[in-house]
Amino acid sequence: MLPTTKTIAVTPLHVQANRLELIRRLAEDIAHELKNPLHSLVINLELLRRRVAGGATDSALDRVAILEQELGRVHRLTDALLQLMRASHQNGRAFAIEAGMAELLPLLEAQARHDRVELTCESAGDETRAAGRWDAIRFVILNLVANALDAMRPTGGALELRWSCTDDEVSLCVRDTGPGVSPELLDRFWLPGVSTHPGRAGLGLAVARHLAEEAGGRLELEAPAAAAGGAVFRLVLKRSTALDP
Repeated sequence: MLPTTKTIAVTPLHVQANRLELIRRLAEDIAHELKNPLHSLVINLELLRRRVAGGATDSALDRVAILEQELGRVHRLTDALLQLMRASHQNGRAFAIEAGMAELLPLLEAQARHDRVELTCESAGDETRAAGRWDAIRFVILNLVANALDAMRPTGGALELRWSCTDDEVSLCVRDTGPGVSPELLDRFWLPGVSTHPGRAGLGLAVARHLAEEAGGRLELEAPAAAAGGAVFRLVLKRSTALDP
């Protein structure tokens, strides 16, 4: 069983220092991380052209799948960099959870179907608002879902997203039925560069946690019930009554 994550107070100075460190790590890794998938794209596009021209459609589809994976790598890295480079000022920023999830749900459903995963999604209610930039929180949610789907490949499973509210906070629980997080990774789990997937930059969860903290919230790894297994992440944000500026 995973140990329950302790809540740690995060100061604005800590958030800014973490942001600068993540940008530094991205600056070091970006040339290498973009060079590999872009080189693969060039090679596989040429192979795809030849096989389509020769009528080998089944083999061509295999190449299309590789192209999709490599484009996904490029997209994840550039999206993380863009989120970090945007202005960090959060004062007065808020979003409606129902509207945000309605926009995001078709994409999540398509991803879940592709990986043979049963998706359950429950929003916090029509009028519930949370502090933060929606584009940043959208990145956090997509990253949590991508990691959960990765964990359940290739057999599939179940993924549950549930919002809940208190007077001061709203939280999103993301629960999957994968193998969970190995004990040897627990101490290093949030560090930039740590990844369980070969060829990944290992920055997604580090950036996601930073964006949650930047919004005044937090991102935690929780301990599921022993019988449940899998991994449980919780994104906690401040509840807001503000209107979008």
